[in-house]
Amino acid sequence: MLSNFTGFAANYLIFVDLLAAAVVIAYAAYRRPRRFAFRWAVAACAILLLSYVFAQLGAAAYNDPRPFVVEHTQPLVPHAVDNGFPSDHALLAGALFALVALIDIPLSLPFALLALIIDLSRVDAGVHHPIDVVGSSIFVALASVVALLIRPVLVRWLVPRLPRWITGEPNPTT
Repeated sequence: MLSNFTGFAANYLIFVDLLAAAVVIAYAAYRRPRRFAFRWAVAACAILLLSYVFAQLGAAAYNDPRPFVVEHTQPLVPHAVDNGFPSDHALLAGALFALVALIDIPLSLPFALLALIIDLSRVDAGVHHPIDVVGSSIFVALASVVALLIRPVLVRWLVPRLPRWITGEPNPTT
């Protein structure tokens, strides 16, 4: 029974997480002013892009064979024999948590739990070592900090170049 849940969580819980995050973000963004939603979208794009870039750099810098390769065992879920560092599932789950936290912290708490379940399931299923999922979480955290630091610069650069209906900026006084 536990292996069935682990297999589901390791392979498919990320899709439930993605759908739930899309619904929560759409609901929370709809209730906010357009200006807030625009600034959130700028930071969200930066978090996603930077998380991906950091993960690619990490994968290039560190090779971690998957546990089933090293231990010569059968993983609980089928998986390719490639570099396990960092975990793509953990990276996406962490990024979804960060995106929801950016828009509404109390609503993000279940996403932290989902990310933890996904991370632990990937390790328990034998497709990742703990360093793979921890590395993904670190990359997302670093991307989030950098994104929040550069967001004001990006917003200042984008606002004059985009229509007001996108940015939510008030009409300039004449």
